[in-house]
Amino acid sequence: MTTQNETATENWRAKIDPQQAAALERNAEIVENVGGAGETIAEIRTQADAARAVWNEGGPEMAVQQDLSVPGPFRDVPMRLYKPTDAADMPVFIYLHGGGFKLGSELSNDRQMRELAQVWGGAVISCDYVHAPEHTFPDPVIEVTAVVEWLAENGGDLGLNPTAMTIGGASAGASIAFGVAIELRDRKSDLIKGVVSIYGVVDDALDTDSMRELGGGDFLLQTAYVAQVYADYMGDADRNDPRAFAAKGDVTGLPPAFIVAAELDPIRDDSLRLAENMTAAGHPHRLKVYPGVMHTFFTQSNVIDQGKICIGDIADFLKETVGAT
Repeated sequence: MTTQNETATENWRAKIDPQQAAALERNAEIVENVGGAGETIAEIRTQADAARAVWNEGGPEMAVQQDLSVPGPFRDVPMRLYKPTDAADMPVFIYLHGGGFKLGSELSNDRQMRELAQVWGGAVISCDYVHAPEHTFPDPVIEVTAVVEWLAENGGDLGLNPTAMTIGGASAGASIAFGVAIELRDRKSDLIKGVVSIYGVVDDALDTDSMRELGGGDFLLQTAYVAQVYADYMGDADRNDPRAFAAKGDVTGLPPAFIVAAELDPIRDDSLRLAENMTAAGHPHRLKVYPGVMHTFFTQSNVIDQGKICIGDIADFLKETVGAT
């Protein structure tokens, strides 16, 4: 006899975009070809980077593509700068990769960053941040805040406009991006003009409708895995600190936001809650739920049309928020 949960899962499976399904199969092949997922944290990181490198092949070329590092509180922070033209005084979007607070680098979304810079016409900086378990909350937030302040003082030397900076990220990176925006707001700083959250970790709820319906393992993220990610990142820190989970905080004084959610993502409802909070507060924001896709669809923009659409939507938000060159 088919249970109610099994029926619900089948109903959700029927909504999977064929391109999303093909991307899942392709990713499994890529992971196998690079030697599997790995076992130790070092192996897992190495294999994940190798798989991402395959997804990042192709795409537009940039007039400027520069690797650099800037001084931070824990280390020199690596980043990559993308400019579609060599113009000066360009608005800039600072991007923070996903990876469960443990994996990834400034190169994780190399292709998407080039695509975004080309479509938008502004500069993009893909910035790394310190990872768990070596560093836990709030270290990544403090590190990236220092990067933003460095860019405010020195960005002009890179052809950037320090008065037109935005920030965003995917998944764990979105958590950190909002954390930076909140940290700067609390310091009475207006350096950040807009925030983009791409299927962001903006709450730690495990009892939402989306988690109950999609967290069984058929849609990439499992409930137990998500719970462990939160535990490893937060350690003994206060989980009510909005710099970790933006949906728990007051949105007053934050910059305008674009909130991206994936329909078939177990943490989808966390983004919806954040958007509801902003609506209730009269805070300027935009929410878009992309149909038929899962957590990580943005990172497969070369084969998933919704990923391409998302990049265009982010470009539109950035144009409206800080303009373009």
